[in-house]
Amino acid sequence: GTGMVKKAEELAEKHGWYLARQFETEANAEFHKRTTGPEIVAAFQDRNLKLDYWVTGYGTGGTFTGVGEHLRIASPSTKIILSEPKGAPLVTSGKEQERKEGLGKFGAP
Repeated sequence: GTGMVKKAEELAEKHGWYLARQFETEANAEFHKRTTGPEIVAAFQDRNLKLDYWVTGYGTGGTFTGVGEHLRIASPSTKIILSEPKGAPLVTSGKEQERKEGLGKFGAP
């Protein structure tokens, strides 16, 4: 949710820390599309194995989105499963999440 982002912004401001803003940049998902996705596919191909399912958690959405986009092209029969903690659902909560102006299409918080 938005609480973790607000806290990160507060701490970065207070301590002068670098804030990556991975929720706000489309480069996050693009990176995983170009690197993580191909690495996963190659690991299975190198072993002559079929990738039936890919199960991932949800944080910023970058890994889920980027790898998912790659798998749709490189391994279209692979089922993509999103998992999230029962006690802290973002996607399945049914509650609309607050959005900030300027967030990308992958836009958590």
